Amino acid sequence: METVYDPVDGLVKLGLASLLMVVLILLSRVRNLGIDRELSVAVVRAVVQLMIVVLIIAAVFQSQNLFFVLLILAGMQGIAAATSAKRASEVKDPFRITLPSIASGTFVIMGVMILVGVMPLEAEFLIPIGSMVTGAAMVTCSLSLDRFMREMTTNRLRVETALSLGATWSEAVEPYTRQGIRASLIPSIDRLKTLGIVVLPGAMAGMIIGGVNPVWAAEYQLIIFFMIVGAELISAYIATLLAQKTVSLY
Repeated sequence: METVYDPVDGLVKLGLASLLMVVLILLSRVRNLGIDRELSVAVVRAVVQLMIVVLIIAAVFQSQNLFFVLLILAGMQGIAAATSAKRASEVKDPFRITLPSIASGTFVIMGVMILVGVMPLEAEFLIPIGSMVTGAAMVTCSLSLDRFMREMTTNRLRVETALSLGATWSEAVEPYTRQGIRASLIPSIDRLKTLGIVVLPGAMAGMIIGGVNPVWAAEYQLIIFFMIVGAELISAYIATLLAQKTVSLY
């Protein structure tokens, strides 16, 4: 199947799909859910941001300049870290934790995949896959920090008891670090368990719609998902490890 893009048809379909969001916003207002304004802003931002990014990415694809690719990926890291830091308000100076955590998870996994020849060093692969890995690492970073801080608050007396019995700080907080990492990975592990049965991921669906052989699409989707889980684990581990050093019981 060969897919040909028709700009007019594309805009019409986008407009029709946008009606769904209008209905959801109206429903939110009628039911007083309190998210209609936030949802409206999110929809407008999504459309504007995505269109701007598409124009930039199209130019980078044509140039195939690795510097611009790295610049885009670095920008993604900064925005992801800032977003995650807003969620980690209980952590002292959260941006200094979220940035290295997300960046490490993303670039370590992508670097390994490039070195072993799984992922080509081309803009068409680096930017889309990098964005997916970065987004997943961002969410996991937020979840791991949130769970770790809640565990530390709930188990403050246990930590103090462990310290009074001679445990080091790392030993005393280790159980709650594990809880933070484990909880943050639950969504990805569940998606991985149901991959193909319940969940047909976006990358695979997009490739199939674009006319790519389904077997090849499945292979690439598995590669991407393995990269995502690897980046998430690294990001969650580093985030909780760095958070340990900022937590105070007093």
